Amino acid sequence: MPLTYDLNVTSLQAIALNLMNGGKKKTYEELKQELRLDDSVLKPLMHSLSCGKYKVISKSPASNKINSTDSFVANAKFSSNTRKIRIPMASLDATHNAKKVDEDRNYAIEASIVGTMKARKALKHQQLVAEVLSQLAFFKPNPRAIKKRIESLIDREYLERSADDSQLYNYLA
Repeated sequence: MPLTYDLNVTSLQAIALNLMNGGKKKTYEELKQELRLDDSVLKPLMHSLSCGKYKVISKSPASNKINSTDSFVANAKFSSNTRKIRIPMASLDATHNAKKVDEDRNYAIEASIVGTMKARKALKHQQLVAEVLSQLAFFKPNPRAIKKRIESLIDREYLERSADDSQLYNYLA
């Protein structure tokens, strides 16, 4: 007698699993049409079921990336040590989160630059970069990102380059 498992899944995952019931092979395009989902939702959905820790759906070709040419079938060889299985849905807004993190980091870099320059009034480029790196403990920005933020602050007239020394910045605001 085959083992039964209790799957804790989202509604979308349950619908996709129901479509796969019966062992029929479905292509990505067929699933897209039947589920009426666009790629930004369907790819993470199928990734969670076929590429995650619990591969309840087999995917061909076998890879960790979902493509529009892939085909899927219920995994008849699925087994797990636990009877109750929670299959988390991949985050749908991962790209949005990455953008938000980058934006927040840019603000933190700029705040550090402005704070340092406000206190020191004038600093050479290397000193400013070193100071910013020492102040930002929760992440390590690369010097190129710091340079970009300095340029942005120069454009917005918070800082200026010294007329005498191109490596020296003066605080304006």
